[in-house]
Amino acid sequence: MEGSLEAVTRGMAQDRKAVFERVWQRVMHSGAAEDVPLEEETLPAVTDPGGEAAPALPAPPPEAPGGDFPRETGVLGESCRDYAGLLQSLIREALTGARLYQALARRAGGVPARALTALGGEETRRAKELSAACFLITGVRYWPEPARVPPVKSYLGSLRRLFRREQETVAASLAAAETVTDPCLRDLFLGHAQGAWDRSCRVRTLVEQA
Repeated sequence: MEGSLEAVTRGMAQDRKAVFERVWQRVMHSGAAEDVPLEEETLPAVTDPGGEAAPALPAPPPEAPGGDFPRETGVLGESCRDYAGLLQSLIREALTGARLYQALARRAGGVPARALTALGGEETRRAKELSAACFLITGVRYWPEPARVPPVKSYLGSLRRLFRREQETVAASLAAAETVTDPCLRDLFLGHAQGAWDRSCRVRTLVEQA
């Protein structure tokens, strides 16, 4: 029975990863910028001492901005205000998740405690990134008090709840990335989807090691 459950769990994880990668690629490709051909400017032919004209050389193309410089303008501006409520919801969820990881770390002890503490730190950093984006859009620094979490009664049960929370974050972040047009906000949602996916895999490892 355990073997069959493990196979089902592994199959579900592979299916979710395939869906994740497929949606990820579709979103990234839909937002990719098209290559713009550059017009070549030729220099006048230069005659060498032998009397033969040297071939004309194309002028070097202008330097393009480095990194992932967006072609769009007005990023994280008024057009993103419709996503302010979602950002605030994700901030609250991240802060609550951080507190849940910290509470479970105190219960676990040893190597699992260090892993859970690191996961809680990642959730706090995620909340800070979301809060910064929310501030740039609205001008309001949103940093609520985390919700109180219930006492940890079951180590494995708590890990299961955290696993499901991370999967829900993946789904919500990918859904938001599918609809948003702002390139910075889209990258933010995609990055948090990837982070939540990674954390869910590490939580699963803790379950396997328990």
